Amino acid sequence: MDVSAPLPDFSLLKGGPLFRVERALRLVPSERPGGFRCTLALVMLAWLPIPLLTLLRGGTALDALFSELQVHAQLLLALAVLIAAEPYVDGRLSLAARQFLASHLVGVGSRPAFVQAARDAMRWRDRALAEVCLLVAAFALGLLSRHDPARTWIFDGVGESPSLAGWWYLAVSQPLFRFLALRWLWRGVLWARFLFRVSRLPLTLVPTHPDMTGGLGFLAICQASFAPVVFALAAAVASEVWGDQPDGVVGMPLPYLVPLAVLGGISAIVVYAPLGFFTPQLVRAKRRGDLRFSELAAWHSRRFERKWFADREGGELLGAPEFSSLADLGSAFVTARKMRLFPFDPRSLVAVVGAALAPLAILLMLDREFLKVLKQIHEGLP
Repeated sequence: MDVSAPLPDFSLLKGGPLFRVERALRLVPSERPGGFRCTLALVMLAWLPIPLLTLLRGGTALDALFSELQVHAQLLLALAVLIAAEPYVDGRLSLAARQFLASHLVGVGSRPAFVQAARDAMRWRDRALAEVCLLVAAFALGLLSRHDPARTWIFDGVGESPSLAGWWYLAVSQPLFRFLALRWLWRGVLWARFLFRVSRLPLTLVPTHPDMTGGLGFLAICQASFAPVVFALAAAVASEVWGDQPDGVVGMPLPYLVPLAVLGGISAIVVYAPLGFFTPQLVRAKRRGDLRFSELAAWHSRRFERKWFADREGGELLGAPEFSSLADLGSAFVTARKMRLFPFDPRSLVAVVGAALAPLAILLMLDREFLKVLKQIHEGLP
């Protein structure tokens, strides 16, 4: 039986007005989002006019532009990663959705409800109103942002209106980056909603599954696929913080590291919180497993002791199958007892938190002060 047949086109990224525009312009193949051409086109749209318009203006504005790391990190690195990560994340989410069926976690009777949950998620993905609201929010955030009038490449002068490059940066580049970041947040909400609906189905969790989570271990690995998105957001945050500190990291107090550390913690919570929807079913499966394995172990142990100790008619000791079955039962019992109540994998958590902290290491290496900062951190520890 083809377990993936009910979900041949499951995707939370291949939809929405922007995706349809990209496909109409042949920036993306019809079967997958993102891609090199789409990444290059949007990055050039956001970044290339800024140095060109600044060059036409002349003066020292071009030097001021290229001295601001945050602009180029946001538009050349973070923006590119947000777009280029789409095929990878889309593939991981699609495989995870199919894994519910492939591993028989969703019973035959619950499959129509599972398929309906997937279709509802993709229907919300395609709604134009959602992306319009995201676009409005992107511009609204821009209106709430403050920009230093001393940034000469953005403004014609202190207290004056923005230059042509400044207008492009404020009206096109930054809203585009915010929109793409908010669209990732919207996709995360759709995925969390899908997981919530699946968690309400009667899943066939197995307490003795080797992943220690009843067969849901693949979800923790799937959530780690959001690490590139976390890295892109962290790169933007790190570049902004770096831009606010002209002397770099060295000489600054250790709390300078707080923004990225906080971002790493928030990212871990946001990425893995939806897996908590499955905790009630894991609790029930663990309770059932404890009771059933306790009864089975007691029954088997009594028969084993009666045969080998009470009756002393067990026969030849070497190669006796009872010893092998006792060891196997004990191993299964220990596995069931160690069953986690939250689908958690340390390696995937390290991937997400590491993605949030990676931009800091890059900035320190660029400043050639990596070892000095490590020494400062070591001296600050108790």
